[in-house]
Parts: sequence; C-alpha cells; structure tokens
Amino acid sequence: MINTHILGQSAEDLAVEYLTENKVRVVDRNYRTRFGEIDIIGSDSKQIVFFEVKAKSTSDFGKPYEMVTAKKKRKIISTAKSYLLEKKINPEGSDWRIDVVSIDYENDQIEWIKSAVTDK
Repeated sequence: MINTHILGQSAEDLAVEYLTENKVRVVDRNYRTRFGEIDIIGSDSKQIVFFEVKAKSTSDFGKPYEMVTAKKKRKIISTAKSYLLEKKINPEGSDWRIDVVSIDYENDQIEWIKSAVTDK
C-alpha cells in the first residue's frame, strides 16, 4: 500500500524542482488557513501564482488534475484570498492566478496547467 502522505510530499518536492527549472520563484509552501491549504506559492514574472499539486501512481480513475473537484477549487480560492489579505494585497486589484501541477508517476509525466482554477 502506498503511503499517500509520503507520495504527496514527494510530489510537492518534485513540483518545486520543476517550477524552479521553469523560472518560477517559490516563496512559500504548505500555507494553511481554516479554509484549506495551498501546496506552493510562487511568482511567475510579476504575477502571484498559487499551485495545487496532484499526483497519482496509477492512471486508474483518471488523471491527477481531475482530482481537483469543485469543492477543492472553492477551498483553494478562499485560501488564496486569505493569503493575499494577510500580505496586505487586495485580491480584487492584484494580478494572481491558481495553477495545477499534475504528476503522473505511472507515465512519468508532469503537466503544468495554468489558470486551472478561476474565481468566476
């Protein structure tokens, strides 16, 4: 049986490495509030980017990014806004987005889906 916590931590480490190689500056990890958790927070040029990392060791039941449900999206949006407010950044007047990093261990693939979660 695969320990999902270890798989998740390993996936986040791999995602940080991948994002850094792709010119993302990682500024925080595992930011938690009462709303939920953001796996990785970074900046891509001048934009703040919140990253949800999803990983699967098997392709059974779909792709990793398909595990980001509507409920999870609402939690990520609330948590991202909380982070911005904590940093004294107006969520309505600033440039930010939420991306998903999907890691498929079975096929050895990483997929970066920009603006995967929107507040609209």
